[in-house]
Amino acid sequence: MITGKVRNLGLGLGLVATLACQTAFALETQLVDDTVPAEQPPSGVPVFGQPLFQGGFKDQPFSGFNPDYRITIGDQINLQLWGAYSFSASLPVDPKGNIFVPEVGPVHVAGVKNGALNDFVLRHVKRVFKNNVQAYANLEASQPVKVFVTGYVNNPGLYNGFSSDSILYYLDSADGIDPKSGSFIDIKILRQGKLIQRVNLYNFLVEGIMPPLQLRSGDVVVVGARKGSVTVDGAVQQAAQMEFIGPYTQLGEILLVSKPDPQANFARITQVMNDVQQANYLPLAEAMTARLYPGAQVELVRDNDVQSISIKVSGELDGPATYVLPYGATLEELLAQLRFRENADQKSIQLYRKSVAIKQRVALDRSLDALQMEVLTRQPNTDLEKTAQKDNALMIQNFIRQARKAEPRGQVVIADNPNAAEMLLEDGDEIVVPLRASTVSIVGEVIFPTSLVFNKKRTLENYIDLAGGFANNANRSELVILHLDGTISRIDDKDFDNRLGDRLRPGDEIMVMPKIQSSELQVTKDVTEILYRIAVGTAAVLSF
Repeated sequence: MITGKVRNLGLGLGLVATLACQTAFALETQLVDDTVPAEQPPSGVPVFGQPLFQGGFKDQPFSGFNPDYRITIGDQINLQLWGAYSFSASLPVDPKGNIFVPEVGPVHVAGVKNGALNDFVLRHVKRVFKNNVQAYANLEASQPVKVFVTGYVNNPGLYNGFSSDSILYYLDSADGIDPKSGSFIDIKILRQGKLIQRVNLYNFLVEGIMPPLQLRSGDVVVVGARKGSVTVDGAVQQAAQMEFIGPYTQLGEILLVSKPDPQANFARITQVMNDVQQANYLPLAEAMTARLYPGAQVELVRDNDVQSISIKVSGELDGPATYVLPYGATLEELLAQLRFRENADQKSIQLYRKSVAIKQRVALDRSLDALQMEVLTRQPNTDLEKTAQKDNALMIQNFIRQARKAEPRGQVVIADNPNAAEMLLEDGDEIVVPLRASTVSIVGEVIFPTSLVFNKKRTLENYIDLAGGFANNANRSELVILHLDGTISRIDDKDFDNRLGDRLRPGDEIMVMPKIQSSELQVTKDVTEILYRIAVGTAAVLSF
């Protein structure tokens, strides 16, 4: 998806990025720079996302249960205990992320998924009350609320809804964002004057991702002014005005959203720089890192002079290490020419692409730039906060230095996709056919990272124990399993002692992530997201 804070845009590059987004670092919203002027859209070229509020969100309020919502500070938890001990109350989640359960003590619920809340609290209660006490905990959801919607919307006002309604409901109630003056990527949710969430609707438009958020009465949805934009047309699947935040963006970021024609191989870029209009005609791979300033116009071109492409192959294969194919050849045409060895794992074929690695690199760098800005621009209120912030900034700076050394692999995930065979290959693509594996690796925050012979009867907990158990800095609430074919599975702690069936397979890597300890909730969230993306994009766990 498209998770730094200099994350300008959104997501897939045709079929390539649709597959690669499972492993690519997603781009999200970056810090707002209100000094960048908005560009008016040229006639005939729509603003990206303009038809969004024709979907009737305001006619479909949602008052149900959102299992994926993660508990946060300020939420109210209804708790009932019965049996040998009785208790019933609505408990607030305090600034440390805890609720206080009588006779049990503080229980840290911040970050726990709504759907797992009851089991999570019950486990903590059972540690004290071994028998004859039952617990039931649930989030106070679906409460009627009144939310302000303001900024660059067509009809600012105060609107009724439920706490479980998404911001799309409230934006639609205000008749949507004004496409001429409002931003689709700079939307803020304020609570008592403080920023609690930043929303980039490009993530929803491209990937269908909307951050879960329980709204409260008095919350304010603020749509910022339209930022700089770039016009993209030509050999693209959707010509549009692409908005971005910051003084400039890069073509690679724009194409994550714009989805060019797979056969587009050149870019014509026209923009004004230093009061002089400049035009460049570049190969698409070279143009990916070109800086685009507000008002730039990009036309993608299919240049038919390219007649052939070169593809590298390695692994469990007999035959040449490089295949030269006609321009426009598909993955299916290449696979038909390969001679697989007896022990080749044909279900886990890996495809690595330079253009995807470039986009992953750009996304990671911008995420780290935004994290750095977020930490360095915070203003402490007291001397104690100043000291704590200094220590926190040093820790984050060290993390950023490590993270910048990470090298994305550019893997395009082709497993379990019925359209993968039809994907067009690019010059320089690399195909790796792995050996049929018989081991499982445990890496990251464990005492003895190791590889073990796969045994379907073992649970995740068994594998962790065989690696010496969790290290002190391990995040024990969730693990990432990186499969040999490039797909991933995220496993909650409730499944650690269960057999995972097909979710754990020979050749997999069990990745134990580090636990993030920061006094700033937003910094903790951003670092966690970057860690997960580095792990998936580089197949390595970065220490923190």
